[in-house]
Amino acid sequence: MNRILLVCAKENSAQTLEALLNDFLQAEIVRATQLQQAQELLSQHIFRLVIVNLPFHSENIEAFALGAAESTASGILLLCPQDSAQHLLERCLPQGILVLPKPFSQPMFVQSVYLGLSTSARLSELLQENRKLHSKLEELKLVSRAKAVLIEYLKLTEPQAHRYIEKQAMDLGLTRRQVALNILKTYES
Repeated sequence: MNRILLVCAKENSAQTLEALLNDFLQAEIVRATQLQQAQELLSQHIFRLVIVNLPFHSENIEAFALGAAESTASGILLLCPQDSAQHLLERCLPQGILVLPKPFSQPMFVQSVYLGLSTSARLSELLQENRKLHSKLEELKLVSRAKAVLIEYLKLTEPQAHRYIEKQAMDLGLTRRQVALNILKTYES
């Protein structure tokens, strides 16, 4: 189930937006009435979408939205007055933040919510792929360091060192990463 953070200072506006969301989407909707409360919720939970209903007079919505876009994989949707929309679009769109000027139609709101959810899904996939690639790169660095150690201390050639690590991994039922760490621990300490 989708979890949505609805940041809205006015109770009647929050109720209206929640009713709109419930008309077309099954989601757990969590409300925040202040940006500080929303930041705390974002640090504690994973949300697929963050909807911020402007204006918040004393708080910096733009900084909140940019921070949320940078630190989470959530889709961010800003609902703002028409006179703020152009400025927010210019500043926030490059970060993947959606801006919907008020007043808006229900179909436009629905489309924006779905776009925010799909943006979040794509970003989550990309972040997961990035983590896998980062882990693989770290493993390759460790294995290369271990090969260099084997070449230096055991006077093996690079293919022999590679074969040694592969064989140890198979024989001992370990990953190449674990074998490399064991080699580094043995010869570098």
